[in-house]
Amino acid sequence: MNMQQLAKEQESYIIQARHHLHAHPELSCKETETTRFICGELEKMGIAVETFEGITGCVGTIEGAHPGKTVMLRADIDALPIQETPGKSYCSQNAGVMHACGHDCHTAMLLGAARILSSHREEIHGTVKLIFQMGEEVGRKSEEYVTRGALEGVDAIFGMHVWANLDAGTANFEVGERMACSDRFTIRVRGEKAHGSAPHEGKDAILAAAAVVMALQSIPSREISPLDSLVVTVGMMNGGTKENILADETELVGTVRVFDREFRNSMPERIRRVASQVAGGYGCTVDCDYYFGPSPLINDHEELCRLAEEAAKAELGEDCLRALPKMTGAEDFSVYMEHVPGVFGYLGVRNREKGIVCTHHHPSFDVDEDTLYHGAGIYARFALDFLGK
Repeated sequence: MNMQQLAKEQESYIIQARHHLHAHPELSCKETETTRFICGELEKMGIAVETFEGITGCVGTIEGAHPGKTVMLRADIDALPIQETPGKSYCSQNAGVMHACGHDCHTAMLLGAARILSSHREEIHGTVKLIFQMGEEVGRKSEEYVTRGALEGVDAIFGMHVWANLDAGTANFEVGERMACSDRFTIRVRGEKAHGSAPHEGKDAILAAAAVVMALQSIPSREISPLDSLVVTVGMMNGGTKENILADETELVGTVRVFDREFRNSMPERIRRVASQVAGGYGCTVDCDYYFGPSPLINDHEELCRLAEEAAKAELGEDCLRALPKMTGAEDFSVYMEHVPGVFGYLGVRNREKGIVCTHHHPSFDVDEDTLYHGAGIYARFALDFLGK
């Protein structure tokens, strides 16, 4: 099977699909029309499609002609609440909503791979599942498919992201830590009201909360190895009712980014301990809530990484691989990897010569579309190579 040629044959279809999706973006968990479009395309290919009660997105299944394992390929389908900068002939037609991260590209590439694989079922030893996932931008929505049984029988899962910091024609599939977790915490500091002219009669929740904000930074500076990464951010501080009244309650809301899974699991207790001890020094008490968002994305399975690297090299050329530092951004593909072996990587879409140099989540975000068919080829080749082994 000449995968490069087969992928090239899908180029026009992939770009057309991307333009349609880009022009009709939908926000996370509201991808109704996007799901309908994907299901329609898969059904045209003769691919069985499964949807799920209460959520958008879908799973297509390609049964090979020969028995074997099952591999899943993943694309995310949601857009962002961003107003697109005008200029493209296929600009967003939905005001305030835009595919500014490349999920339209992922979906189009996976549809292209589906066309390749579905037309070569006789060469497939096993089953290929195609998951088009809702809500990647808002947390841990991938878990919705896990709880509904979408991963049952899956032996491995593969995902990739178009990446604006890599040149077109390059890719990255690397063993080890790739992206951090994205957890959220809320601390409610409770004190006692008093008039500003008599502060000794109360317990100032704002003053205590301010001290807690500073003290939380002792966790990344003193409680984790300096060779590891941890970011604790308090992004919201809400409290008080009037300028001359001591607040009796102040709320702090923040995030945690870390790669170490064990240390991550200890963060709720560490935050509670620091907040309680510091606020207690001001005569205040605290309540703490902690939400575990997407877990750290770590490519633990070296063999799968090597398969992905070989697929990329076969599609893009022997010298296509590039190093890419790990990032403290998050990706809920990691939730799937908690249940089945997986690998995640990046496909370069930057092209300075064409002026395509914009970052993700920007109103002018764009990609070099000439590389998208290669993404379809990598998807399809990885599936066939995994099943072949």
